[in-house]
Amino acid sequence: MQTHGYSDSIHHALAFCAKHHPGPVSRYDHHNPLLGTAIVAVILSRHQADDATIVSGILKQLVDACPQPRRTELQQSITLRFGGLIAAAVDAAAEPRFDPLGRERTWKAARSEALARLSEASARVAEIWMATEIHTCGRALTDIRRLGVEYARSVAPAPPEELLWWHRALLEVLETRVSDCRATLLAELRQLSREVSVFLSGPHG
Repeated sequence: MQTHGYSDSIHHALAFCAKHHPGPVSRYDHHNPLLGTAIVAVILSRHQADDATIVSGILKQLVDACPQPRRTELQQSITLRFGGLIAAAVDAAAEPRFDPLGRERTWKAARSEALARLSEASARVAEIWMATEIHTCGRALTDIRRLGVEYARSVAPAPPEELLWWHRALLEVLETRVSDCRATLLAELRQLSREVSVFLSGPHG
């Protein structure tokens, strides 16, 4: 499915997120998770991703925001509403916040698991992760420039050295997949993560 202006499936995915999102949101907060969901959709659309990837990227943000007990039911709802292809992509792209026993992983442990999964994931899943990280880097840069480098933690609750590790490791994994990943997405992620890293590596980081 290619994106040509208005898309009924994207419209329904955004409405589904608004209906099922677990927490309170404010339209005046630039960290509003529903706004972030729409921005990820815009990023994917701007890079000419197809409808299936955009819809999966939208729904991944919803799954990431939900507590573990709700995820199984939510995944079933996604399968019924959007089909098996979308549901499988969302499941594969979801942030691995919880281990197989349902215990919440630390931030770094979750990203180590994400790196392992990304090395074998489909191109669609890799593109969803890239778009999500482009948005995260953009939020971090906004907070750093307005408030100071210490506010990078408002986006990722990790010390600078762990954020630097994550950006390096993520790009290393993605660079091995350059032949099947969208080059423009990878280039934008590389540039934004470099800008964040300059702040984090500086004397004020």
